[in-house]
Amino acid sequence: MIYELCFIAPQALDEPLSELLTEAGSMGVVLEDIGRKAVFSPLVPFERCQYKGYFAETVNQRAVERAIGLLLLEHGERGETEMHWLALEEQDWQGHWKRYFMPIVLGKRLLVLPSWLQPPEGTEERLIIRIDPEMAFGSGKHETTQGCLESLEWLAEQGPLGRCLDMGTGSGILLIAAMLLGAESGLGVDLDPVAVATCERNCRINLGERAGYWERLAFCQDDQLPPGPFQTVVANILAPELTAFLAQTPVRFCHCVAQGGHLVLSGMLREQAEAVATCASQNGFVSVAQRLVDDWSIQIWRREA
Repeated sequence: MIYELCFIAPQALDEPLSELLTEAGSMGVVLEDIGRKAVFSPLVPFERCQYKGYFAETVNQRAVERAIGLLLLEHGERGETEMHWLALEEQDWQGHWKRYFMPIVLGKRLLVLPSWLQPPEGTEERLIIRIDPEMAFGSGKHETTQGCLESLEWLAEQGPLGRCLDMGTGSGILLIAAMLLGAESGLGVDLDPVAVATCERNCRINLGERAGYWERLAFCQDDQLPPGPFQTVVANILAPELTAFLAQTPVRFCHCVAQGGHLVLSGMLREQAEAVATCASQNGFVSVAQRLVDDWSIQIWRREA
């Protein structure tokens, strides 16, 4: 039997807490973002962070709890944080988290699946994107990712996607979707080298065996927009970064989106949507569609010809 320990602590204590849990016998340490505001950048800490450790049934639970409490107190945190133990009976603890990931059917044509699941009956003809949850953002579960995927599908119905840029590519899920939906070529850009490597690997898994697809892909680690021109640009990143790319940075969205091309923006909360929309309209873009999904805004813009 394996026991899962869960508790909430600042993400800033990742290193000492992970070291403590490992030394106490944990077979793995998982950090989960459980805050209201999703985090898209490795430079931004989780608003609320949940730690999980996995221990054999022989673990001294009270001793582990005391050690965690003392470490928190040493760093000026509350030492009486609630700790919960869950018995994982008769199951492989490494595969325990897999039960939370189900097929995601989106729009008319898209289906997001982790590698261990088969397409549900009746969905075999959809465009299947294989993505496993990992460090890079974009497993398909988040509302902003789903909104961007549906926006790309809608744009593909209106006309060719052309050259596509996925800025802040994360797992590469949006880049993969764009290529499956007919993009002429695709470029994935991210500041995080882990994300760039993850994007490249996922693209190879999904597109590497499709004739002519892999040769039309490129990947880049950068925090600036490439000059383009791109017919379709999608950016599922934080609101401050969106406004910076719209109005401030040396290369702006209006420079990299081709005249008549489209810009899909998301990653902003509903209370941030108006400010981003104002910035877009002041910098060469005309609104095509705007929608809210729970607390999140997804916007489609066209660059004026």
